[in-house]
Amino acid sequence: MAALKKVLISAFIMGHIVMVVTSALPDRSAVGDRILQALSPYQVFFGLDQPWSMFAPNPASINSYLTATITFKDGSTEQWTFPRASQLDSWDRFTAGERYRKYQQDNLLPMEKSELWFDLSRYVAREVAKLEQLGRKREFEQLYFYRHTNVVQPPTQVFIPHGQLSTAYSSESVFHFKPTGGPRYEASNSH
Repeated sequence: MAALKKVLISAFIMGHIVMVVTSALPDRSAVGDRILQALSPYQVFFGLDQPWSMFAPNPASINSYLTATITFKDGSTEQWTFPRASQLDSWDRFTAGERYRKYQQDNLLPMEKSELWFDLSRYVAREVAKLEQLGRKREFEQLYFYRHTNVVQPPTQVFIPHGQLSTAYSSESVFHFKPTGGPRYEASNSH
């Protein structure tokens, strides 16, 4: 039993070493691509994937977050904010904060990947409907997503002390969702 345990632990460690080294190489071979293709679901599930763009000569210089304005059939509105790592408690930031940031900043881009926007819209609509059943019982009518962005300047141009959050964000409407009847939510991206 002890020998099997050592073999399994060694295989686990070796698999991670192969995965990290293979994904860290800028120019992968066909074999490297096959290895990563096989390990990709595991990497994505545990948030271990990292594109080279983080280290590129021009790494991402945009800091962004999402909010949504939810309108109910009675005309009232509520705000919903996509989870932000900077506003999560320590445990949630450690376990999911970076995953939330990567998802919204790298995947939920204006005018791209509409299927992700539809899915997020449906999720927000379901969560709002659950809360409304427990509270004011308002009916969901529509929502607008807004992307708030801030360009991160090089440290030689602007210095913001560690721990101080920037407040200079520009905002744009990026997605409109309105159910088209019945319990099934469909959307239109005509904004």
